Amino acid sequence: MATRARIGIKQKSGRIIASYQHWDGYPGGLGYNLEEHWTDVKKVTDAIKLGNSSKWGQFIGGKIDFDDRNSETYDYQNVYYMRDRGEKDQGYRVYQNEEEYLAEGFNSGEEYIYLMKMDGKTDYLGKPCGTWFYSHYSNPEFKILEEDAINEHIDMLKRHLERMKEKEVA
Repeated sequence: MATRARIGIKQKSGRIIASYQHWDGYPGGLGYNLEEHWTDVKKVTDAIKLGNSSKWGQFIGGKIDFDDRNSETYDYQNVYYMRDRGEKDQGYRVYQNEEEYLAEGFNSGEEYIYLMKMDGKTDYLGKPCGTWFYSHYSNPEFKILEEDAINEHIDMLKRHLERMKEKEVA
């Protein structure tokens, strides 16, 4: 079963551009991925502008066969409905402000919405980067993502290791 999410970035104007993402939208999955691989403002903006996606990987990537999970880059790149599967009407959405994003960002079955806010920070190369926030549909307010994403990801890894150990014993 999918954990749907929406990924947005707040523009200088205060508007938010955002696109839907279908798989692994929980903080320990997509949230951790955003924290680890999606801190560059331009990269995030470019990815969102490609529209709705099946999944986000570590980089945008190029056109790929939507169903070819054996491709060398499939596991690592974004996979989009419009670019890779040719679907129509899969573009990004524009929200006027954070309030509208919180009110309408869950309208396609999303369980989580994510928002990058630019706060004047730069990375080690001097590129603008932002801070990630997230919200769950049950409590629509934004919280800083980083610590929750890391803790949930660690818990997932621990459960995975436990399952591996159980298989070895069996």
